[in-house]
Amino acid sequence: MVGRTAGSRLGRRGLSKTDKVLISIAIMGLLYAVAMFIEVTAQTGKSYRDQLLNEQLRKLNAMGKESEPATPAPTASPTPPRISNGQLVTWILSSRIAGKDKDMLSQHSAYARMHDSPPTPLTFTPGSLQLSHVDTLKYCYVDPSIYGRHMQGHRGDGSNVKVSYSDKYKLIYIMLPKSGSSTARYMLKDQFGAVETKKSLQHIDYQPNGKMDGVHVFTFVRDPLSRFFSQYEEAYVRTAPWVSKDNPYYNSQQHPFPYLFENINSYQEYEEVFCPPLTRTNPNNRKECTDKETAENGTLAARLERFVNEYDGRTPFDVHLTLQVPMLSSDSGIPLYLSQIYNTTDAENGWKSIARQFIGANSTLAQSGSKGVVQGRSYPRRLNNKLVTVESQRRICELALLDYCCLNLPLPEVCRGKYYKDENGKATELFCKLHSRSGRGSERIQPGIFPQKGS
Repeated sequence: MVGRTAGSRLGRRGLSKTDKVLISIAIMGLLYAVAMFIEVTAQTGKSYRDQLLNEQLRKLNAMGKESEPATPAPTASPTPPRISNGQLVTWILSSRIAGKDKDMLSQHSAYARMHDSPPTPLTFTPGSLQLSHVDTLKYCYVDPSIYGRHMQGHRGDGSNVKVSYSDKYKLIYIMLPKSGSSTARYMLKDQFGAVETKKSLQHIDYQPNGKMDGVHVFTFVRDPLSRFFSQYEEAYVRTAPWVSKDNPYYNSQQHPFPYLFENINSYQEYEEVFCPPLTRTNPNNRKECTDKETAENGTLAARLERFVNEYDGRTPFDVHLTLQVPMLSSDSGIPLYLSQIYNTTDAENGWKSIARQFIGANSTLAQSGSKGVVQGRSYPRRLNNKLVTVESQRRICELALLDYCCLNLPLPEVCRGKYYKDENGKATELFCKLHSRSGRGSERIQPGIFPQKGS
């Protein structure tokens, strides 16, 4: 009764000014405590994410410095660690390949901002990724609207591709013209009992329990500049006016570059350009021209240079002029399945590795021929590529930039430098770009400069 009476009196009388002030102070204090709790929680989470990011950047820096000689300790104040764009792209794609990107990548605000700005792709130098050829190719995209004419390998959707296949060793070789394919096809047949057939190269079929599960798929690739000289010579001879077999320009349509054969209307006339009678031991002996180093005076080199300048890089006049990456892709531009990609510059060790893996630890593969070529064409080049100007060589690198980017191949020294023009006409180096086609998680490598007809 007393409590009720006191309460009634208090309710009637109301709170004093002092009580109201004290209550307001208490409420403000509570709100401040809640705000501080939220801020500390957010900072803790951010700190944890930043620690993860910094740890990854530190590892990337260490990766980039493994091959560098030791340097004296700096005398000035230390600077923050820096990494190259190539290392950053490596980090992004490595995380995707390993399937560890959920926490490490998508939660980091800088990474999110980069992918929410697709008009500004991340650029990097060809060959600068710390990834294998095959892991780099996985993230390539071949735009069919640009490179569609290079897709001449009848790859289709990848479900029925012509390959060399060894059923005994569950081994597939994908053929690439002018990239050691003659040697590889011979080796697969002679050493592994392979036959040429058609098989699926769709990724889904190589998943566990897929119809191609356990099959190893490989190929060899080649430096695009070196390969181009071989490509051009092969295409030149196969489409020459004196060749009738499988020549679409023989008595049916004009060659798109007729000046290549000006005053050269037969193989004998062609032979006399790269092997003039006066340079032979016996002027009447044409047989020695087969293995003789070229003695051309620049006629063939000059015609190649004109072709390189006029060629748009998009419409090869023969299958042997196609780039390598489109031949390793489906018609939609997505890479076919591959387990391993070897480089022809180290072909011998590549074949040794294949022999150890599939035949036995101490196995060796029988080799014949010269210059490491096994049952391949090893005759000297007819065109003297030493007479080709550096400007033309740089143009070839530009035309083949897709291969350099998507196979992670370093540019030759002659092609390094600001000798090129970007879309705004500004001097630039050749570069690659990591572009997001449809948002985060869909990164694709593309050349920074697409092929165009020379000026």
